Amino acid sequence: ATPRILDEFRKVALFPIRIYRNEARLGPTKNFEKAIKLCSGDIIALSDQDDVWMPEKLEKLERVLKEHPEAGYAFSDALVVDELLHSLGYTMWGRVSFTARQRRRFKQGCQLEVLLKHNVVTGATMAFRAKLRDWVLPIPNQWIHDAWIALLASATGARGIFVEEPLIKYRQHSGQAIGGGKISFAERFQKALSTRGKAYAHEQTKFLQVLNRVISVRRGNRGAQELIKAKIQHLKARQLLHKSTVLKSVKNVLQELFAGRYHKFSNGWQSVAKDLLIAISQRRLRGQDE
Repeated sequence: ATPRILDEFRKVALFPIRIYRNEARLGPTKNFEKAIKLCSGDIIALSDQDDVWMPEKLEKLERVLKEHPEAGYAFSDALVVDELLHSLGYTMWGRVSFTARQRRRFKQGCQLEVLLKHNVVTGATMAFRAKLRDWVLPIPNQWIHDAWIALLASATGARGIFVEEPLIKYRQHSGQAIGGGKISFAERFQKALSTRGKAYAHEQTKFLQVLNRVISVRRGNRGAQELIKAKIQHLKARQLLHKSTVLKSVKNVLQELFAGRYHKFSNGWQSVAKDLLIAISQRRLRGQDE
């Protein structure tokens, strides 16, 4: 009933509303891409299907961008709730480990490093300047729109500013395309083991797309490009764990650890432990295959 709800809302809204209905289903990323193309204002704010915005959300994000003319985007935390909007006891920043230390580093100019480690920007909390549109579009199918926009903006000098409070209620339920549920170490390990390195190959493709776009828009400095290349090399090293002997895998893990790349681009000691367990488990799996 979405078209009917929108049409009723348009009749009572105090601002102009344009409604477009796709002839065919585009999927989340391409749907957001089309919406971004249709926007006509100076600042673009993206709305997900079923989240609830705090009344002051747009005002606060706009104010932040006005106070920081050099910034390309702004975003906030989000309170994770159930289908009835009851708090689940944590926020999205807690879920993605955007800790106080990470926030300090983000604020001090290490944004690209933080975002290469993990995406901390939820699209429904974001507002960005329309001038970024030419840099971020088109969005590759492999990417979720929020991670792509934040990464491209920070890599090309249009830094982000965060607001230290939840400005939306992020609804968590079983039918959503991208959830905000917490993932345990065991679940991450089983997923990595079952894909046998395919996930790391997929991630390499994604970050190569970022590198190529940064180069093409001619705004990313050499340091940004080198960081992205280092991320890709780290992903390659982790992919090789699924193809190497236990001894070689352990050697590769130690090399990545001492080079600091596990802490810079992955989850530190948790990722080290996961990869060592994968190296041992792969030996057993290869034996079963043979």
